[in-house]
Amino acid sequence: MERKGRPFEPGNRFGRGRPRGSRNKRTLMGRQILDAHAERLIRTAMMTALKGDAPMLRMLLPYILPRQRNQPVNTGPLPMGTAAELAQSSESLLKKVSSGKIAPSDAREILALMEERRKIMEAEQFEGRLRVLEERASSKPGSEAASLQPGGISSSYTV
Repeated sequence: MERKGRPFEPGNRFGRGRPRGSRNKRTLMGRQILDAHAERLIRTAMMTALKGDAPMLRMLLPYILPRQRNQPVNTGPLPMGTAAELAQSSESLLKKVSSGKIAPSDAREILALMEERRKIMEAEQFEGRLRVLEERASSKPGSEAASLQPGGISSSYTV
């Protein structure tokens, strides 16, 4: 008995069907007709909307005025040079969100940038402290760091 809806056996490489992304003939014909008459259709739709047809106006508005994305946000100065400045800036940003001056989604993105800045500052501070410790250890004669061999194992280790 033949199963309906599956005309090809599993593993059949010759019956793949229509390639992905290819258009239906009706879609292609509709696109050609629309392209040929687009200007008149849009003009008629606009005139209908301007005469007071609310559904037509609601349909056209998203195309005329698309939703704006990634607009610049005026936060004012947000200093980020030190950890204390970062804390003050994040507090200032949260106050602006609570007062309605900045959308929470925009504040979330700004706070993510501030967190990245904090991580960079932390890495810079760690690198500076590590460099100072290495310089101190290498400047002391007979110190543990000075007695390290290239393999990283100390030759003066005692238990």
